[in-house]
Amino acid sequence: MLTLYQRTDCPFCWKVRLALQELSIAHDIIETQLGEKHPEVVRHSPTGNVPVLVDGNVVIWESSVMLDYLDAQYSLGRLIASEPSQQARVRTLHAYSDKCVGPALRDLVFEKRSKLESECDLGVIQSSELKWLACQAYLEEQLTPQGFFGPEFGAADCALAARCGVAEAYGAGVSDKYPVLRDWFNQARLRSSWSAAYPQQFIQAGPK
Repeated sequence: MLTLYQRTDCPFCWKVRLALQELSIAHDIIETQLGEKHPEVVRHSPTGNVPVLVDGNVVIWESSVMLDYLDAQYSLGRLIASEPSQQARVRTLHAYSDKCVGPALRDLVFEKRSKLESECDLGVIQSSELKWLACQAYLEEQLTPQGFFGPEFGAADCALAARCGVAEAYGAGVSDKYPVLRDWFNQARLRSSWSAAYPQQFIQAGPK
């Protein structure tokens, strides 16, 4: 059985859980905590970070490669279309989630999860929110007529749904300015994979 070493609120881990649920793949989950260096994660990953996916002798420590592997090994094109141009599109949007959306949201999330509301730097939060709005404008234009980021709900959708979920958890969900993207996110939240993969908790600033 596959084993996923993860942290429940991490968007990189969340997208892998969504993919596992979409494909109905049996798996075990080993939870880690923020700042913890789990010995098996350190042993398997040169970065020492989650997620780490172990499938027998196969060990993967990069989340985008995990979705590629799950698609090739278990779904034959369910997460990533077999046609080359569609593959490129899905993988490019997946990269956009990791390399653009994640950094856009990072300051907002880090500010809100590490400080009490009264201590937050509103300028930092507003700057991050503007970057997130720009990402939403781009994504609004990328949805297919079928309503997904690929021919069907796949790898890019898993990655971007997790990012939108994190944004929503920290008070910056998908804006009504982008109704197509908003409708996609609403539909994503109705999928059985969403409820099954949803984080058990999000990090919040506590008393000091």
